[in-house]
Amino acid sequence: MTYGFGLGAGLKALTAARLAIQTAGHNIANANTEGYSRQRVLQSASLPFTIGRFQVGSGVQVDDIHRLFDEGIERRLRTQLGLAGGASFEHRAWQEIQGVLAEPDAGISSALGDLFARIDRLKTEPSDRALRGGVVQGATALAQAFNLLAARLGDTRAAVFGEVRGLVQQVNEHAQAIAALNREITSLEAGGRSANDLRDAREQHVKEISKLLDTRAIERGNGNLDLIAGGHLLVSGTTTTPLRVALADERTVVHAGASVQSVAITGGRIGALLRHEAQHIPQLLGDADRLARELALQFNRVQTTGVPRSGPFQSLTSYYGAVDGDGDGQRGDELLAQSGFPFDVHRGELWITVQNRRTGDLERTRLQVDPETMSLRDLAAAIDGIEHLSASVDPTGRLQISADAGYGFDFGSRLDPSPDSFGSFGGAAPSLASAGPGPFALTVPASFTVHVDGTPHTVNLTASDFRNPGAATAAELAAAINAQLAGTATAREVGGRLVLRSDTSGAGATLSLTDGAGGPLAAIGLPVGTTATGQANAVAIEVAGTYTGSDNRRLVFRPDGDGEIGATPGLTIGVFDERGNRLATLAVGAGVYEPGKPLAVMDGITVSFGGGRVSAANGDVFTLDALHDPDTTDLLAAIGMNTLFVGSDAATLAVNDAIAADPELLAAGTSGAAGDAGNLDRLLALRSLRLDGLGTANFEDFWADVVGEVGFSASAAEATAAAQDDLLAALEAQRAQVSGVDLDEE
Repeated sequence: MTYGFGLGAGLKALTAARLAIQTAGHNIANANTEGYSRQRVLQSASLPFTIGRFQVGSGVQVDDIHRLFDEGIERRLRTQLGLAGGASFEHRAWQEIQGVLAEPDAGISSALGDLFARIDRLKTEPSDRALRGGVVQGATALAQAFNLLAARLGDTRAAVFGEVRGLVQQVNEHAQAIAALNREITSLEAGGRSANDLRDAREQHVKEISKLLDTRAIERGNGNLDLIAGGHLLVSGTTTTPLRVALADERTVVHAGASVQSVAITGGRIGALLRHEAQHIPQLLGDADRLARELALQFNRVQTTGVPRSGPFQSLTSYYGAVDGDGDGQRGDELLAQSGFPFDVHRGELWITVQNRRTGDLERTRLQVDPETMSLRDLAAAIDGIEHLSASVDPTGRLQISADAGYGFDFGSRLDPSPDSFGSFGGAAPSLASAGPGPFALTVPASFTVHVDGTPHTVNLTASDFRNPGAATAAELAAAINAQLAGTATAREVGGRLVLRSDTSGAGATLSLTDGAGGPLAAIGLPVGTTATGQANAVAIEVAGTYTGSDNRRLVFRPDGDGEIGATPGLTIGVFDERGNRLATLAVGAGVYEPGKPLAVMDGITVSFGGGRVSAANGDVFTLDALHDPDTTDLLAAIGMNTLFVGSDAATLAVNDAIAADPELLAAGTSGAAGDAGNLDRLLALRSLRLDGLGTANFEDFWADVVGEVGFSASAAEATAAAQDDLLAALEAQRAQVSGVDLDEE
């Protein structure tokens, strides 16, 4: 062994020690560097020299500077970073939604409760203008609460696009850094050198991307790291495919490069943002829209079928117009089902009441509505056919209805207090009625003679008088007769029957009929050979009460015999439905009834009869409409005819401008009389009404469930975020045990 040989071994030892010290210093310097992996100098004995029969050691050699790194822990850590990042955002998002709802001290629940409280206060004094204005203000505040919620949720949803775009830009920057590091790492390691610090830097970029979206990293044999996001290759060696953000159907989507296929991102902050935009916000906004729509529909059903304080309307125009669906430039000629109204029109009945403002007499007409066969113009024509009303569809597709001077109209449910204004039941003028309701099978041409006070008047019937003579209606017959007997006798349809009444009255007035060619009287069932006589005083009929039944009825009253009210023994009056089924029998004979005494009919209705003669032989009859819902079609709410609310979702809900300007139009009652609060009772009943449109919940319970679900989701998100943070901390602790720097050890 030479002196030089010994110095060589010492020099190796010094070099190894220097590298170990430098590595330890490097570790200490980076003890707090995020993502740094501790490095360790690997040493081994140098190959010995052979001298004779001896192996003489040549000192120490440095084999490598090793990076302490556990791929399994790092892989789990990447995944957990995404889960923790997504959970943290979910928690923040739900907290933000809770703030938007502003429950329970403000928001929709508070405004809804306040509106019902204002309605209850108005009930104590329905004519008080200040209290009426308070209800309108409460309705306005509720609508604004919906509007504010929709706007804030819309803003939150719109902000997602900008936030995702910013995060995607970060992803692209990290991807470019990974590609650049791939180039440096492969270049270094190709020459047999270690790229520990570069690998740490690359891994840190991968982790930063993992916080933002779910990725999968694959290391190739040459040291390159490929990164896959949502099935798309984000980084391949030294090449990147940048992500880009776009809007599709008002939703944020992420594309890779020029691909039109969206990247399926489910993890990380970006995944949570996209899920928030696509699921959480639309679901909450959808619930708010459902509540707003159902609330508008239910309140408007009550408002449109009530009567304003000022009484029946002189004119009305619908808020919504029919769309021009067929593009012919005409509005209102499409079927009601295809007219583009915000609410559906159903097949059913619409009852319109016309009132003589001078006498107070009511005439109620029932219209059959079928949205699959009728247009708005058809409906206008039907309304226009009602005496003292005119109706049309204006160029904007809106329905306009107006009443003649001295008359008004409404769609209310009130009972007619004097249902026999025509005088077909014990009237002062003689009358004769058909035995049953139409339609009637006529053979035309035909004729018959009406004898009024002994003077004959011939009535001729032709095919042009009827849509189908084989099924002639009482209304068609009445129109044909009235055209020929004006000023002598008057015909009218009463409960489907044809009633003919003399225009003269009193004890000396008479009316009789003689059949002629075609035998129309026999076909109609009008009495032949019977002479009806008038009387000095008509039987006074008064109806009172509030109908409490659950469906609409037209009650038909007919005497079971001939006699004097309160004077003829055993005299009774039968109450029938339109099919002829007897519903009640009212005893009005001698010894059991005193004229003018109210008798209970059914479901809250009472009727009284004054003294006078009634006759079953002459066909005395009158009808009374008992209405639970005057509009079973929802037509009035659909077209916006004097509604309280307009709009059909949370963003568009508002109080009708006409009612906001004039609270007197608020329908507090069903008759317009001072002190009538019948419609307010109906509005208050909505508070507990369970609605199919809200899953059989009432308004407040439905929204309480929505708010409760948000609170539960926020609580669950908080717990999830805490759990994910705990798992992340545990994995980081495991990594620290393997890759962390211990200053004492160094």
